[in-house]
Amino acid sequence: MNRRALTLAVAVALALGAISAGAVQAAGPVRTSDSYTDRFFDDFILELCGVETFTTVTERWTLKEFADGSAILHVNREFIPDDPRIPIERGAGTSLFAPDGTQTAVGRPTQLFAQDGHRLLLLDAGRVVFGDEITIRGHVESLGVDLAPYYCP
Repeated sequence: MNRRALTLAVAVALALGAISAGAVQAAGPVRTSDSYTDRFFDDFILELCGVETFTTVTERWTLKEFADGSAILHVNREFIPDDPRIPIERGAGTSLFAPDGTQTAVGRPTQLFAQDGHRLLLLDAGRVVFGDEITIRGHVESLGVDLAPYYCP
């Protein structure tokens, strides 16, 4: 499973787990938040670049659940590989889950920076609506391209 799929799976699992964990109070939204830091062998970089490295991920998230069944999930994350040749990946975004099941994601889900933290290598930013059709507005450099030139030394 690649890094993006893992991050999305964790965010969705957290959202669904929190949504099903308890009743939503009519007085206002129920707010759940957490953060973690983990270090792992980076299969995404190994598969993409053939480079063995460990990566440290730090993530903070907040979920607000509303009485009408809607929810807002905000996530900030950062992946820092041990190998200084591999870029740092940062992302921040907010997903809005409507009662009808429509999801809208806004923010900057992917930003790649050189290890010095100053040179931007890739940027995805904008708004995506997931419904019967996917609607994208914004700047999405990574959609449908080979990511190896961005990530690999």
